[in-house]
Amino acid sequence: MLNVQVLEKDKIIKGKFADMKKKAIIWADFIEPSAAEIKDVAELVGMDEKEIHELLEPRTRPVLTNIDKYSVIVVQTPAEHEESATMPLLIFITKKSNDLITLHTHKMPSIERMLAWNEKRRVNIFQKGTTFILFRLIDEITSSYSIMLEAVDDNIDLLEEGIYNEEKEHKDMMRNAFDVKKRLIFFYKALTANRDVVSAIEKEYGMFLNKKDLSKFRLLTSDFTQLIELTVTYRDILSTTIEVYLSVVSNNLNITMKKITAWGAIILLPTIITGLYGMNFKHMPEIPWVYGYPFALGLMLVLVFSAYIYFKRKEWL
Repeated sequence: MLNVQVLEKDKIIKGKFADMKKKAIIWADFIEPSAAEIKDVAELVGMDEKEIHELLEPRTRPVLTNIDKYSVIVVQTPAEHEESATMPLLIFITKKSNDLITLHTHKMPSIERMLAWNEKRRVNIFQKGTTFILFRLIDEITSSYSIMLEAVDDNIDLLEEGIYNEEKEHKDMMRNAFDVKKRLIFFYKALTANRDVVSAIEKEYGMFLNKKDLSKFRLLTSDFTQLIELTVTYRDILSTTIEVYLSVVSNNLNITMKKITAWGAIILLPTIITGLYGMNFKHMPEIPWVYGYPFALGLMLVLVFSAYIYFKRKEWL
């Protein structure tokens, strides 16, 4: 799906990809681009189609490079589906013709938020040029990471509550915990690489960016650093949560083994008595005794009760 926005006479209008040849400030956003659309982009920017396909692969590392007429930027954005924690956003930008082209294989809340802004705000951003639009776009990407990390924080809280909840089944807790930890690892790698790209932009490595706006990207470097630190903090908390959970499981297992051992010992005592009097010896003094049977039953009850009291005091039962 293609969404082209063109700044024309202090107004944002919807355009077509053919409008990219105009001198107006234009942002063309491709969602799940088709092979034909990628071919059109490749012809416009002067890049091989195969390279564009490779840059849209999920595991593509963020990078900043320059080709003949465009600066090419890849950043990793948080993904809301379960296939991958992050997905790439491919950006072509040039100040010469005021073009900004974005390609991505999934819906991006950051772009959707920008497109939902009122026209006055969008016009104000467009008037400042494509480099400023890029700045606002990456800023919205940091906001998306913040939102996703808040959701991770909520998941960690639920995991912590579930550890001590005896009524809750724990069979899926480890799977959920490792899923969250895996997402945090992906976020850490993506945020670190994104920070390097933003740092490269700030250092003027992008030949086709407007230099007067590059100082603003220093703020984004700081934002990415804070997100990286927050990701590391959540990973540490989650690791501690997993360790506590394993300790709780081990403690519950020990308690169960104690109970089994205690009841086994209690059951063993009357078994010993019945086994003793079940032996086929000819001379057993208690056999002809009138009170032999009540004595044996009483002895078993006394031993069982005494053992039960003992284990109860030891908190094994």
